[in-house]
Amino acid sequence: MTHENTLLAELEGREALDTDRAEWIAQWVEDNRPALLRGELDTTPAVLLAEVNKEQDLRLNQALFLLMTEGEQAPLMQLVSELIDAALLDLAADAWSNHCAQLEDGMSEEAWERYQQRSAA
Repeated sequence: MTHENTLLAELEGREALDTDRAEWIAQWVEDNRPALLRGELDTTPAVLLAEVNKEQDLRLNQALFLLMTEGEQAPLMQLVSELIDAALLDLAADAWSNHCAQLEDGMSEEAWERYQQRSAA
């Protein structure tokens, strides 16, 4: 295999892994959103909202201000939905890392390499 072919195969393997990751995360979020709302995860929507970053905090305060002063519910509802979705994506990314670690632990080094490069062949 030439150097170019090797690099191309490696790139294709990485793209396949990225695709697997994106699909796995999307499925995890879809499967676990209802569980979050039912209180079946190790966290709650309130905890996730308490962990917002500075920009999200500013937006949340603005939406709360609109609710309190003008009775506008829509901005707060939309923002809470966005924040929960973002938090679920973060949780899913962590779950993906744990999933990969479990796969790697259960496979030989050679099998793990084949898994990472499976579509490059």
